[in-house]
Amino acid sequence: MIIDNGVLYTRAATEATPSLDPKTGYPRRAEEECWHNPIRCQFRARDYSNLTRVQGEAVRLAKYEILIEEQPFAAGTVRLEDVFGGVVCEASVIEVEPLQAVGQIRILI
Repeated sequence: MIIDNGVLYTRAATEATPSLDPKTGYPRRAEEECWHNPIRCQFRARDYSNLTRVQGEAVRLAKYEILIEEQPFAAGTVRLEDVFGGVVCEASVIEVEPLQAVGQIRILI
């Protein structure tokens, strides 16, 4: 049983017609990204740091552990939102591990 505190979305690339951007005149990408498959999840920060700086700019560095109910899962990139609809992060999946004893999947991003 998962006590959900967030929603996980998987990314899918859809084919789109290539066109020119009217503002810049440059061609647009032929793929559009869309987020789908909302999955209720429980997440927690494994590592969180507000003290990181890159080229003088403050950067938030975080790694998350996400638990979802057991189901087929093969996404490469996910978006994590809290229950209030705020985006926590968009990140690549590092590891997917089925936890068969409890019927859940652990995702590390």
